[in-house]
Amino acid sequence: MVESALQALEVMAAPQHLLWLGIGVGIGLILGIIPGLGGITGMAVLLPLIVGMDPTSGIAMMIGLIAATTIGDTFPSVLLGVPGTAASQATVVDGYPMARKGLANVALGAAFMSNMVGGIIGGIALLVLIPLARPIITAIGSPQLFMLALLGFCLVAALSRGSIGPALVAGFLGMLLGSIGTANMTGEYRFVGGIFYFYDGIDLAILAIGVFAIPSVLSLLTQGESVARSLQHSKGGVLRGVREALHNKRVVAGNSLLGSALGIIPGVGGSVIDWIAYGTTKQMVRDRDQFGKGDVRGVIAPEAANNAKDGGVLVPTLMFAIPGSATAAILLGGLTTMGVATGPTMLRPGHLYLVFVIIWTLVLANALGAIASAGLAGPLSRISLLKPYTYSPFLIVIMLMAAYQASVRWGDVALVVVIALLSWGMQMIKWPRPPLIIGFVLGQGAEGYLWISVSRYEWSWLTQPATIVIGVLVILTLVGGFTNTFSGITNRFSGPDVPARSGRKSTNA
Repeated sequence: MVESALQALEVMAAPQHLLWLGIGVGIGLILGIIPGLGGITGMAVLLPLIVGMDPTSGIAMMIGLIAATTIGDTFPSVLLGVPGTAASQATVVDGYPMARKGLANVALGAAFMSNMVGGIIGGIALLVLIPLARPIITAIGSPQLFMLALLGFCLVAALSRGSIGPALVAGFLGMLLGSIGTANMTGEYRFVGGIFYFYDGIDLAILAIGVFAIPSVLSLLTQGESVARSLQHSKGGVLRGVREALHNKRVVAGNSLLGSALGIIPGVGGSVIDWIAYGTTKQMVRDRDQFGKGDVRGVIAPEAANNAKDGGVLVPTLMFAIPGSATAAILLGGLTTMGVATGPTMLRPGHLYLVFVIIWTLVLANALGAIASAGLAGPLSRISLLKPYTYSPFLIVIMLMAAYQASVRWGDVALVVVIALLSWGMQMIKWPRPPLIIGFVLGQGAEGYLWISVSRYEWSWLTQPATIVIGVLVILTLVGGFTNTFSGITNRFSGPDVPARSGRKSTNA
């Protein structure tokens, strides 16, 4: 193993490898900055270009693109309230309010530091978990996956501000939207209304653009004001954000480990992990009043987990040739195209060095992407000072083009407009929108896992120890959500004479 690690370091030091890595990072940052594009689009475009390339060079470009896209998508999430990719939705919740307060560069600095640390921890986790992951992956069955999906859905209670009722309704609406189209287990068509377009269901990219991206731009246009009136800490703001991330080192480290662990489970992508990280952090801290209003920890948590998950995703991808995400599936295809055999073969002496090349490349790509993004944070943060009419038409066109390229159907454009109007209405009546996305993402998988569990075990799977433990967490999450709702109603009717409970001062920007 030591010999393979040294061989990988020798490959990493080659100028050709560093050149392709830099190209991959550059393309990834551009794709991340443009809303609606992302790693899947970039990898799909990159796949034909790596045919015939040396495997180490192709790996450098693909891993660099994957890592940098996850970093670059922070810019639109913070500056415009528009998720750069589906995996950066949770960052909007606190990153955008920070930008509206003139703290965009602080939020970006904290995010990029968290990205870099999360990516490094994810790479280390990949190194440690590869020999240990086999029993973990084989021990997770459909009952546990169903309960984990249910737990993620119940984190709606932690994410919701105010009453839990609207949050649950929005979550169930998301599950309903996710059930449109062909049922995976039976092949039956549901809720299609005889419309051919709905037979394939609704694409997540369409929903993400409609729920978050377009309504944010429409809100800016109706207000006619820039995101921020001035930039506080315009000089040194990025460094202040870095210090905030280091000050909250437990949040960074904890969510990096959480992202790495969740990334191992195939099918649990960044669009789920970032919400779980956000909700878990919100529940764990005591002074949570500023969450959703511009708490820097609400930026740190999902960004650290989102970057760290790449290391976890690569564990089943490399060990068992089971892609842990859609992007990993394209990566797997790229490795196959270059003649790299994944699975247990990669752990043999002649191929083990490629695993170390991937690990070192992932760590270096995260570091380069974070440093480059930090350098761009100052100039790009001034976008928040521009009047919305100067860039909103361009953004809307980009979003509609992104919606169209999801499946190259004009129905996608019409649907994204309908969803955007629905989401804008939810925003006007102050209904939470994140639960809708959570319900959509988790509902499809949960249905399949439940079907398999009942078909295979009938109802005896409910008595499995792991299932019981996760079930207890689900109950505690719901109880906590309803308790917070009841406390809020009580305080509302108790009058202004009731003193607020004191707590530790919030560590937010």
